[in-house]
Amino acid sequence: MPRLHACDRLRQQDGKPSGNPAPTPQASEKAADATKDKAGDAASAAKDMAKDASKDAKATMDDQSKAAKNQADAAADALKKGADNAAESVAGNPAAGSATGQVQQVLDYIKDHKLDLAETTLKQLEANKATLPAAVGAQVDSARKMLNAAKAGAAATQPAAAQ
Repeated sequence: MPRLHACDRLRQQDGKPSGNPAPTPQASEKAADATKDKAGDAASAAKDMAKDASKDAKATMDDQSKAAKNQADAAADALKKGADNAAESVAGNPAAGSATGQVQQVLDYIKDHKLDLAETTLKQLEANKATLPAAVGAQVDSARKMLNAAKAGAAATQPAAAQ
């Protein structure tokens, strides 16, 4: 009996190749590293917005600013912890790669203080969250927390700027 490759064995089972590309560990690692870097950058930006808010805000605003900083830190930690799992999900499900790229785009928008663009992109992700692997869905949740923290920090500076 001739020796069959994995693809040929799959073809024998149902007559078609699986159609899924082979996982690429290097690409997955790069995606995880990129997400971790972007999470750190976005967290820094969110914390900076919150820090600016605490300088200009009253005592109650200061509490909101501290809460926003803590929320940004927690969201960044969650994004960093989930980056490897999300990258593995992408390796097994290439369609999730687009969602991971969008999460990274949201983080870039937060870092660049483009909160409206981050909101729009994140809403698109949230609309499709049910179809994403759990690890990528967790990244979407963490990005939402980070965006909310950045918005809270930005909102805390608004009353002080108006005075």
